Amino acid sequence: MTVDIKIGDKVSEVELIERKGNNIKLSIDGEIFEADVQNITPNIYSFLYNNKSIDVEVQDGAKNKDYVVNTMMEVFETTVIDAESKYQMARGKGSGHDDENIISSPMPGKVVKVMVHEGDEVKSGDVVVIVSAMKMESEYKVKKDRKIIEVCVNEGDNIDSHQPLVIVE
Repeated sequence: MTVDIKIGDKVSEVELIERKGNNIKLSIDGEIFEADVQNITPNIYSFLYNNKSIDVEVQDGAKNKDYVVNTMMEVFETTVIDAESKYQMARGKGSGHDDENIISSPMPGKVVKVMVHEGDEVKSGDVVVIVSAMKMESEYKVKKDRKIIEVCVNEGDNIDSHQPLVIVE
């Protein structure tokens, strides 16, 4: 399972590769880490990594999937961005910022319908692409009046997360 974890302004891709008892193997942005992890109390974990012991306390943050991680020296505010979170962000925010010129999906899926062609003029709120992901369809819309510069996908295409779907002027 792969998730993105945001710590401050940095987002890292984290994948649990293997878990055998207390031993875990993780990929963090492609770099492999192995550690022994013990759950000491419900919120305190002990990590043994490279012959160093690190104890951390994990507390719930202000919102769902937000956490505050305390070590002896630092405090980190983190957010877990899993497939469900990416889907919710896509549903709530449409294509993203008003000034974006690339419309993409935050998660992998399948293109169900392409509603535009290169050169089309679209109005604010117009649907340009419909993508099926997690057994649900999401409509990707433009936030302002735009001109379609390039349609990067076809109906039926399987897409990766953040792959450009449509480029607008």
